[in-house]
Amino acid sequence: MKLKRVRVENIRSYIDLDISFDDGVTVVSGVNGSGKSSLLEACFTGLFGSRALSKDFVISDIIRKGATKASIVVDFENQGNYYSIEQGYKVDARSGKASNNRSVFKVNDEVMVDQANQTYEAVKALLKMDEEAYTNCVYIRQGEIDVLINAKTKDRQRMIDGLLQIGKLEEYRERASSARVGVGRHQREADSRLKDNIADIEVLEDSKPYQLLNGLRTEVTGIEKAILDLGSKKERAKELIESIGDRIGKYSEILEQKKKADSEIKDFKTNISKEHANIESSRDQVNSGNNDILALHSSNVSLFGVVEVADGSDIEGCVTDLEKQEVSARDGFSGVVKKRELALNNEAAQNNFLLNLNKQLNNSVGSIRIRNEKVVFAKNDLKKYLEDVEQIGSFIQNKYGDAKELGFVEDKLDQIDDISGFVNEKQTKLHGKEKEISATVVELEKKIQKSKDLLSKGLCPTCGQDLQGSKVCEENAGDEDRKTELINELELIRADQDKIKVKVELIRNVRDIIKAIAEAEKLLLLKKNEITSIEKGIEEHLSSIKEENDKVIDIEKQIDECKRSIGELKSGMESLKSEETAAQEFHGKLLHKLEVARQIRSNILKARNIQNNINRLQDGVKNGLEKIELFESQINERKQRILKLDEALGGVDLKELQADMSQYERAYNGIVSEMGMRDMRKGELHKEIGRIEGNIQRLNELKIKQKMLVNKKDFLAAVYGDAEELETMYLRLRVELRAKNIDALDRLLNEIFSFMYTNNAYSHISLDPEYNLTIYEKDGTPLEPKLLSGGERAIFNLVLRCAIYRLLAHAPGSTGSAELPPLIFDEPTVFLDRGHVHQLIKLIDMMRGIGVGQILIVSHDESLIDSADHVFVVEKDPITNSSSISGK
Repeated sequence: MKLKRVRVENIRSYIDLDISFDDGVTVVSGVNGSGKSSLLEACFTGLFGSRALSKDFVISDIIRKGATKASIVVDFENQGNYYSIEQGYKVDARSGKASNNRSVFKVNDEVMVDQANQTYEAVKALLKMDEEAYTNCVYIRQGEIDVLINAKTKDRQRMIDGLLQIGKLEEYRERASSARVGVGRHQREADSRLKDNIADIEVLEDSKPYQLLNGLRTEVTGIEKAILDLGSKKERAKELIESIGDRIGKYSEILEQKKKADSEIKDFKTNISKEHANIESSRDQVNSGNNDILALHSSNVSLFGVVEVADGSDIEGCVTDLEKQEVSARDGFSGVVKKRELALNNEAAQNNFLLNLNKQLNNSVGSIRIRNEKVVFAKNDLKKYLEDVEQIGSFIQNKYGDAKELGFVEDKLDQIDDISGFVNEKQTKLHGKEKEISATVVELEKKIQKSKDLLSKGLCPTCGQDLQGSKVCEENAGDEDRKTELINELELIRADQDKIKVKVELIRNVRDIIKAIAEAEKLLLLKKNEITSIEKGIEEHLSSIKEENDKVIDIEKQIDECKRSIGELKSGMESLKSEETAAQEFHGKLLHKLEVARQIRSNILKARNIQNNINRLQDGVKNGLEKIELFESQINERKQRILKLDEALGGVDLKELQADMSQYERAYNGIVSEMGMRDMRKGELHKEIGRIEGNIQRLNELKIKQKMLVNKKDFLAAVYGDAEELETMYLRLRVELRAKNIDALDRLLNEIFSFMYTNNAYSHISLDPEYNLTIYEKDGTPLEPKLLSGGERAIFNLVLRCAIYRLLAHAPGSTGSAELPPLIFDEPTVFLDRGHVHQLIKLIDMMRGIGVGQILIVSHDESLIDSADHVFVVEKDPITNSSSISGK
């Protein structure tokens, strides 16, 4: 796999990033916090989605603050195909929570899957590793360099087995074991069900269902014959009941018709009485209406003189003319009122405008005064800041003087980190050499003392035998000389250490001076920015004062013009008031005449309506008399109908018919009751027959089920044996594969270890079957990796990761390292001193030399940058807090 391109939008500190990668070693450099590791995290999240996030993080944590959407696109090549993975995210504005709303996996620009889980599974299948295996093999995250060493034995086994695809065999073995246990459970269940089935068959056969069924069917046949005989009797009784019922119904219908005719006669007589009352009421209303008409005519005669008409023949035309005159007079009056209101509004508007102009004048005068005061204050502040700048400049020069007195000129201050590293490294070496010599002196003192004790007894210190012919005295003298030399060397080393301590203290003082200069320069920059801001503010205030003075002159001119306009409006108001009074009086006279004319017209209309009502009442009297005559003729017709119905009744005795009806109904009900009892017994027999037939059917089903259970039991026994054999096979295969991989991994580990630790204190590494690692010193002393120093432990971890990477590249079915993802290091030099950094460079060169196509490193170490094929520099804008990447 070769990483080709990464595009990022609104992820961490990146607003918009598009970066391409080539073969070889690529180093991403930049200061701490600039966003270097965020680039690797974006690549990791682009491949594996939200599963790449640490357990303490959610999607919204990686999205840039304030963004509503974000995306990551990772492009790479693998085995001649071009792949692209796009992860899109959106942020809910209310809750602030983010979700993965787009996850697309493309192969050669063709969309293969477009759902998050499917994309994850496709990437995992392509790379042959999940997110955990990815971090254990190819992606060494910052601060997680020694995860494999510090892991518990069981966890380390799981991690490495997972990388080497052996973990799947354990998963398959567990599945086979689960299957075997499940089959055993089904075997026991099938055996239990078979026993229950046999017991149920015995119970059903003991009840003799076939004999019971034949007896019940014979009894049902006899009941059905008796029910047929009762049915014939029931039909004859029903025919007689229906015949008598028809006669009773006909007699009842005639009585009902007679009753109805009597009721109608009573209704007609009531209607005749109502019509007589209505006729009397109508005649009274006619007399009252005639009197009202005379009163209205008398009222109009007294009103005709007001409107100057002789009679009401043309009152409608008179009203129309007066309405037109009244509208014209009202419009004239309204026009004068509107003119006067307009003049008043103009006067009020001019007064308001004048008031507003005076306010503007006061505001402008006040603004000029305030800005003059601000100019004075700003000039005072400017003077103070200029004095501060001069003082800070003097302070910085003094600090540079202090540094110069300590032996550091200004150009040399930039090299303080390199000088400090060199001094610290020398101090460490002196300290180690002092410990080594001190230990040697102690051993020599012990050896010399032991020799003296043996010599005092006349024995050889080496073998404990007699001293005859021994050169022990000469050897002891040599040890004494060696001791003296080492003590002298130790004193020289301690003298050098004292000098180094002085230099360390000197560097600490210089660092304090550098820090003070940096803080002063930062403060100086702030002061200069404030001076620029104050000078700009003074210019703005002076410009505003000039604008306000021009505005005051213009407002004073407008005030004079407004006062002249108000005087003209007041003089025109008096003539408009007189004109309004005359128009109002003329309109009042016309309005009174119009009201009188309308009253006359109303009286005439009322008289006409009353006359129309009189005519309607007279017609009602006539109609009432005709209705009375009609009701009397209908009464005579109903009386004739009642006589004919009495003749139709004849001499029928209704009570005898009802007694016969009751007798036949009792007989009929008895037959129905007997048939019901017979049907009930027949139903009970059918239920019992159904129950017995169900038992027979169940007996047949149980016999069939017995055969099936016997077959299932035999099948499960065969499957149980297969699962047991499969479980054993997976276990044996996992042991064999782990042993082969451990041998290969042990060989690769020692090969890389020998390359890295040539002429060092360690001889080799041992890897046991449980993936426990042991380092052996040159003298054969075993040592746990956890007991190594920080730098050695970090290098050892890198060696282990690179060995696993190589083993994966040579695994069966693999096409080499080209199929694996790029080897990624995130700040690998954090725990390394200068010497171990050079070892790391050797390891990177080795991996490049054996064919690792891409190695991606995030680091600020200059040594790694110098050894890289490609370098990118990450910078963060302190204002926007956004990162950008440029090639170097």
